[in-house]
Amino acid sequence: MNRVAAAYPHTITAAVCTVLLFGIGCGSSESPQITDSCVGVVDTESLEEAVLHNTDDPLWGPEAEWEIVEEMRFIGGEDSTFFVSVVSIDVNQQGHLYVLDSYTQQISVFDTKGAFLRTVGSSGSGPGEFENATAVDISDRGEIWVMEMQLGKLTILDAEGNYLRTERVNTTGWDFRPYPGGFDPVGRYNAMSLCYDYEEEKTKTMLVRFDQSFTPIDTIAIPQSPYEIDHFEYKDSDGGSYSTLIPFQGTFHWIFSNAGNLWTLYTGTYELVETTAGGTPLRRMTKEHEPVPVTRADRESVRDRLDWFTEIGGTIDEARIPRNKPRIETFFTDDEGNLWVMHAGTGDSNSVFDIFDAEGQFLGETRLPFSLDIHSGVVVQDGLVFGVTEDEEGGAMVVRARIKK
Repeated sequence: MNRVAAAYPHTITAAVCTVLLFGIGCGSSESPQITDSCVGVVDTESLEEAVLHNTDDPLWGPEAEWEIVEEMRFIGGEDSTFFVSVVSIDVNQQGHLYVLDSYTQQISVFDTKGAFLRTVGSSGSGPGEFENATAVDISDRGEIWVMEMQLGKLTILDAEGNYLRTERVNTTGWDFRPYPGGFDPVGRYNAMSLCYDYEEEKTKTMLVRFDQSFTPIDTIAIPQSPYEIDHFEYKDSDGGSYSTLIPFQGTFHWIFSNAGNLWTLYTGTYELVETTAGGTPLRRMTKEHEPVPVTRADRESVRDRLDWFTEIGGTIDEARIPRNKPRIETFFTDDEGNLWVMHAGTGDSNSVFDIFDAEGQFLGETRLPFSLDIHSGVVVQDGLVFGVTEDEEGGAMVVRARIKK
């Protein structure tokens, strides 16, 4: 499954580092094994960058546009109630759906006809139990891999949900949702971990890549935004410092590409860049678009949202708020390598996407007949879209829709 992640404010770099990886099986009497696993050097070879500037005219003709048709909705587990907080979904090779609810710390499994099959896991600290599960991924073998990022704990279950083993990574001690790791499209498992960079002599958060037996392959840097993000800042008389993002700036996101590389998106300029794992740009793509003005209502909403900042003494300098806001919000890829770039707030109950092929050419626009919570995970597989939505009452559920081309 390809998740969307936001990045930290640094540039993309390549590094060789050491991370402590502990192979621990719950119930095992053996001592943890420390492995020097960040041994691979990612490719930083200089390559020629292709640049593509798309107009707002799609390559699709009227008859080539995709139609997205909803097929079914999946709710709750055995009790058929709504999910409370879906944080991750995945789909196996047979088309069975796996839904992780952080409230229950359980995974609900459904077959291709929408029938509930079983519940996997439960809340707890024992083998096969979860305290703070943030991501579920299905391996090529059908195993269920469940990450608890804050604990640095990866639980591996068989296809039926039976406990197999626990692996550990050098945790950052904090949580990040959606989890930016997991299986990439070429089958490597990516785990966020603390690594020591000997060149810079400091510890960094990196992505350690493993094969499907959890043997380390190499380590890559997490893509970072090349753009500065501005803040409103305030210091009180006691020396306390407070900071909040200035709204309506562009945001930076990244995902794994189907070719084994990385795609990044900066929403402020509508720019997509495909890079190697070492950060070398391969292709850069932009798209013409009409600017979206920041309205008076937008500015009033900012004042409401930042009441806490002014109440402690901070000042909102409206001259620093951009005149225009990003047209797009985030993106993901499908199993054919197409890029789906999500429009920011469309003002209705549907989600709208610009579709680009794997080479970065703008194909056209498609509209889903429902609102999609992309941050809980999206899977596009075999002509089907799986994602999280809500009903009129705010009840969370997973929807499946078919792409008619």
